[in-house]
Amino acid sequence: MNTTVLALQEEQVLVAVGKSGAQPSVQVLYSAPAHGGGMENWEKAIGALWQQHRLPTRGITLVLPDEAVATKTITAPSMPENKLEELVRHEMRPREDQLAAADYVPLGTDAEGRQQLFCAACRKETMEEYLAMTDRLGLHLENVTVTMAGRLKLLHAMQSMQGKTCIWLCFEGSSVLSLLVENGEYRYSSRSRIFSEPGTVDFGTEMTRDVSGTMQFHTASRSGGTLTDVYYAGCSDDDFEVCLAGIRGLGLEVSRLPECRAFRALPNGERLNDWLGCAEALIRVLRANKELDLLRSYRRLSRGSKKQTGLLHSFYTPIAVCLVVCAAVWCVFLRMNSSLSHRTDDINDWLNDPTVIEQYNESAEKQQRNDSLVQGLQQVRNLTDALATYPQVDSTLMSKIGAAGGAQVSMVLTGYDAATGALQFDAQSGSVIDIPSYVLKLQKTDLFRKVDYTGYTYEDGVYVLSLNCILLGEEAAE
Repeated sequence: MNTTVLALQEEQVLVAVGKSGAQPSVQVLYSAPAHGGGMENWEKAIGALWQQHRLPTRGITLVLPDEAVATKTITAPSMPENKLEELVRHEMRPREDQLAAADYVPLGTDAEGRQQLFCAACRKETMEEYLAMTDRLGLHLENVTVTMAGRLKLLHAMQSMQGKTCIWLCFEGSSVLSLLVENGEYRYSSRSRIFSEPGTVDFGTEMTRDVSGTMQFHTASRSGGTLTDVYYAGCSDDDFEVCLAGIRGLGLEVSRLPECRAFRALPNGERLNDWLGCAEALIRVLRANKELDLLRSYRRLSRGSKKQTGLLHSFYTPIAVCLVVCAAVWCVFLRMNSSLSHRTDDINDWLNDPTVIEQYNESAEKQQRNDSLVQGLQQVRNLTDALATYPQVDSTLMSKIGAAGGAQVSMVLTGYDAATGALQFDAQSGSVIDIPSYVLKLQKTDLFRKVDYTGYTYEDGVYVLSLNCILLGEEAAE
């Protein structure tokens, strides 16, 4: 039975129809512009493709766009698959009050025998939007995956990558994925927005800087293997030509991503690296290996929600019955106490006395003021306790942070939240700031529990890197 892969991308929709397997066969390839993406544009493009080419409506693999999913590589001890799935669902949950369909593929084990997992997740509400769209189009999904899952399968299917340490630059619309391969295995990836027009000098500079950052990550990780090559895909040779000199200046060879021999010839002389994110999903590994499938995870999540609803009904039904019985008993007591109604009237007269009401209002007002004072005092104590756990934000702390950047990088404080220990500042330099190296230096100061950079700009000859760092509290430091 044929498999149809439907890939949603920023600027287009890609479709590949063929037989999946260890050596997949692609029969037809189609693409349609999506005009900036978005559910409405994707739905129009898909509907037009299916109507024009009468494509199959069953056995469809949906590849979600990168902006719809969160991915992460985690380390886990050896445990059964069901426990790993539970761990991944917990690790990939956006917040405690949010549900997400999450799944993983194993990457192997580290030197200590711990499992390395590539994980992907999509929020339950977002997943339902994509499923509703395919339902409206009459498409029956077999599974839902992500771009990186196909990229990992392609990596392992390419014999030319065995034992290789290299960088892949995979272009898609106005973004590029930098994928680091060490000794033939996936090591690290990052996606960044492209700000320059392809084929321009600025584009060449931007790609060279991207490769340099990945090289420095490889050097800092000290995981072995000599970085030798850079491969690119999804960008024309003419547009990428401006990048060659800069990347070769880093001591690396540059070439287009090799064709995968596991694929039989693509129709009409098409090249596989122009259809990444789509055709590679047709690769099927051995049954013993795990496939990433967010649709299966979503269905389990939905069944769990229904079971939980059933449990709530079974829990609340006895309570409702008990409340009805109590109400009936209460009515009996009301009738038995009707003879005491005149005493109740006397009490009501006293309660409605203007003098009593005035005294009560004065007492309530004083109590309210007292409660406000107590609450304010407690807030002050809480803030004092929170401040005590973080380093004092003074010139000494600023000097330590500034020292991490060296003489060429200056630091400007932009914000500080004492309650959470969140410190915001801008690193400014007249030279390009090496982001991975600078972040690593900040982490090594042992001042921060978490270091995130929130933006990178260049204006009037100054590079500005915006960071959001969480100070390390005393308990964590101990």
